[in-house]
Amino acid sequence: MEPKDIVRTGYDALSYSYRQDDDTSASHASARWANLLVGILRPIKGARVLDLGCGCGIPVARTLAQAGHHVVGVDISAVQVKRAKELVAGGQFFRADITELVTGSVEEEVKNAIQSSVPFDAVVAFYVLIHMPVEEQRALIQHLGNWVKAGGYCMMTVGLTAWTGEAKGWLGSDTRMWWSQTSLDNYRKWAKDGGFEISRDEHEPDVYEDSEGHQFLLLKKCM
Repeated sequence: MEPKDIVRTGYDALSYSYRQDDDTSASHASARWANLLVGILRPIKGARVLDLGCGCGIPVARTLAQAGHHVVGVDISAVQVKRAKELVAGGQFFRADITELVTGSVEEEVKNAIQSSVPFDAVVAFYVLIHMPVEEQRALIQHLGNWVKAGGYCMMTVGLTAWTGEAKGWLGSDTRMWWSQTSLDNYRKWAKDGGFEISRDEHEPDVYEDSEGHQFLLLKKCM
C-alpha cells in the first residue's frame, strides 16, 4: 500500500478514536493555537482561513467558525471530511490530496475554493505535513505564500529531525499509519523561501513519551 493510502485508510478507520465529536478539551495544542489565531484575526471581520488537514473539524475549524470566520478545510480522509461537514456549521470541506492543490490536479470545486481571487487571511496546517512525502512538503510550504495575502498568517506543526517510518498498531489498534519529516532547519528555510517571516518558533511536546514532539511555527507573509 502506498504511504498516502496508509494515511487515508488509517484516518478513515480511526477517525473517532483520534477525535470524538464532543472533544472540547482546551488542553489540545491545536485548540490553543486555534484560539491564538482567533486573537490575531480579531480585527478582521469574517476572515478567510484555509485549514489543511482539517480532520473532523474539531477543534480548529469549529473554533474559527464560531469566531465568525469562514473556513475552507481539506483532508485526505472521506470519513474526516464527512464529520467536519456535520460538526462545523458554515464551513466548506473537501476531500482531496492536499499536495495536489499545488499542481492544480484536484476537482474544479476544490480548485475554485482555494484559488479564489480573494486570498486567505490565514492558513493552518497542524499535524498534517508529516503525513506527506518530504519533497511534496517542500513544494506545498513554498507554495503557501500564493494563497495568503500580504501581512497574512500561516500556522503549522513540523518535525524536528529527518525521519520516515510506519506504525502497525496505531492508537492501540491493528491499523497502520505512516509519517515522514525532514530537519527543522529545512522547514524554516522552506517557510522563508515561501515568502514568510517566522514570528514564533516553539517546541511542542508530544503526548507520547517516546516521541521527540513537534515544532510550532507562526509565520507572517512578507509585505
